[in-house]
Amino acid sequence: MSWIADPRGPLPPRVYQVRRLIALVVLVGGVVGIGGVVSAMSGGSTAKPEATSTDGATSTVDACDPTAVVIAANTDHDTYAEGELPKLSMTITNTSDVACTIEVGTDKQKYIITSGSDTIWDSTVCQASTEPFVQEFAAGEAITTNTFEWGRARSDNCDNGTPAVGGGASYQLSVHLGDIKSAESRQFMLY
Repeated sequence: MSWIADPRGPLPPRVYQVRRLIALVVLVGGVVGIGGVVSAMSGGSTAKPEATSTDGATSTVDACDPTAVVIAANTDHDTYAEGELPKLSMTITNTSDVACTIEVGTDKQKYIITSGSDTIWDSTVCQASTEPFVQEFAAGEAITTNTFEWGRARSDNCDNGTPAVGGGASYQLSVHLGDIKSAESRQFMLY
């Protein structure tokens, strides 16, 4: 191995040493680069491995147990001045300790506003269209749906000329997600 430490040839020894050093750097860089590409293509050590069944097919996240899903009704305020429109939403929580999926589309959502025993508004009565949607929830994760405005009208004739409600009355919002119902309603006042 004396040829590495003491190169011989027509050029000065320093030239050969620099060339060998450059070749070594290129070789090491190439090995590291190829290793990185192979690692990235195979998922690398930082990628989470996909769960697979014994036949090699990728498994999917199971649907949440309905008893582990809790929903709550939301309004943006407790009290609304005359003409102010309430914004409604619901919060959906996966209370289990595993990730799972929940059908959360507008085809499963239902909002009901009551005053005493009188049903004032039901979001499904005049709903023009619905969209299914499945959302994956991490263990213990809570997600709030997009808010929308309620126009303060009764749903018994699809808001066609129905007088607006209000006048200092108390209202209750309850929500449903398929067969799941909010345990408590959300009270608010309209003036």
